Amino acid sequence: MLKCRWRYHIRLKLNFLIEGIKKRESDPTLVLVNGLFADLTSYDLSCVFLREHFSILRYDCRGQGGSPKPESIYSLEDHVLDLKNLLEEINIDNIILLGLSNGGRIAMEFSIRFPKMVKALVALDTYDEATPMLAAKLNSWKVAHEIGGPLHRFDVATPWIWGEEFFNHKNELILSYREKASGLKSHVVKGLIEGALESFIDLTKLEVQTLLVVGKEDLLTPVFNHEKMIAKIRNGKLLIVEGGHASVLERPNIMEKNILPWLMEVLK
Repeated sequence: MLKCRWRYHIRLKLNFLIEGIKKRESDPTLVLVNGLFADLTSYDLSCVFLREHFSILRYDCRGQGGSPKPESIYSLEDHVLDLKNLLEEINIDNIILLGLSNGGRIAMEFSIRFPKMVKALVALDTYDEATPMLAAKLNSWKVAHEIGGPLHRFDVATPWIWGEEFFNHKNELILSYREKASGLKSHVVKGLIEGALESFIDLTKLEVQTLLVVGKEDLLTPVFNHEKMIAKIRNGKLLIVEGGHASVLERPNIMEKNILPWLMEVLK
């Protein structure tokens, strides 16, 4: 039976959605963590391939989508504890984590801190530390917003996010993301970017079974960075797919063809 519930996280009023099928009470819930400046609707097309197999929790991270926008920096610590508190309040303690970009960071750090809750981890187009190059890229977005506002920030960031084929042929979808970006306030952009630049994730402490996925055209967090990351992960596998930094948003069938088979194998 399809379940669909919109609610708010009590402590921070985080916007979230529960949907899909849970065949057995013991089955883990698949938790999807969105990327920087995105909201839970970014996974709409991907969920088409997931609803028949999992109960799915999607939520808007602090500062994003329908969730509150505090004035301070949105640190990795904040995001991890927000997710922990949300899961406690809706009584979920057995999960699979899937996160994209900054959402991948949240998923990796959560899995290190609370490994008993996490059955498996999928981190897509992500990073474990803000290298000087990555910091330069993200800071250019912050400066663009300060100079020209949210749409200028979006335009500066766009070439780092999308693969070339997608950019050339799916301009209408990119414009829809641009329209969503128009309402972001300066303090929100600053808080999200500065939080994304904080913290080093010690992947040698990651114990859960992990799949790293990266688009071969990812310019923001390139393939070679993921190769360095996977070398630190004890139970990890690296998968290189088509697309850019938003590979699974560009090609939602990556969920069906590449990620879902791995998840089903892990859950045997």
